[in-house]
Amino acid sequence: MLAYDLEALIEREYWDGGYHAGGEGLGWRLLASPVSVLDTSEIAFIGLNPGGSEIDPAHPRLAPTESSAYVTEAWAGAAPGQSPLQRQICLLFAALDVRPDAVLAGNLVPFRSASWHKLQNRSRALAFGKRLWTQILRQSGPSLVIAMGQDTFSALTEILEIESKTEIRSGWGSVGIRLGENGRKKLVGLPHLSRFSIVGRSQSEDALARSFGDWWKKPTILNR
Repeated sequence: MLAYDLEALIEREYWDGGYHAGGEGLGWRLLASPVSVLDTSEIAFIGLNPGGSEIDPAHPRLAPTESSAYVTEAWAGAAPGQSPLQRQICLLFAALDVRPDAVLAGNLVPFRSASWHKLQNRSRALAFGKRLWTQILRQSGPSLVIAMGQDTFSALTEILEIESKTEIRSGWGSVGIRLGENGRKKLVGLPHLSRFSIVGRSQSEDALARSFGDWWKKPTILNR
């Protein structure tokens, strides 16, 4: 699917689905990486939907023109690339030995809301996101897909037709890391990294290494 087609498809659903109304009207955003990742990418990283309470005109809707939003953008009042979530994600990519701009990174549901529960027409939005990412993942063909959050993991098990699922403890209390395989692709479901900073945490390193297997290239322990 061409980038132009994606943008037109999302824009039409944004208006048809009423995501511009109800006091929200916070726009949409799909990718955190350049559009080149749509053609081929070994690794995908997918969150649920973009958060925030306002639209930043400096942040492109479809995709950054170069580099990665996790590296170059200023989020939550922090310096570029230095918000807690950005640091967690970049540390994860470093452990996987992949450049942030080479990862197919984006939002399952592109419509922004202050929180998931404040998004209008969530069921419709989720159904749209599943259709959208079915096409995107078919085109890009990553072998490793990382889901951030339980809702994202559940949606991706459907999209990828995951045949077997399991869960291991993350090293953060009862919080788990969910795993899925379909014989061709590996799905790893992480907790939301803005709330559970498990990457670079000594108590979680073994669980992450076990979860990612041969994909886990470099230790990330920061806190001992």
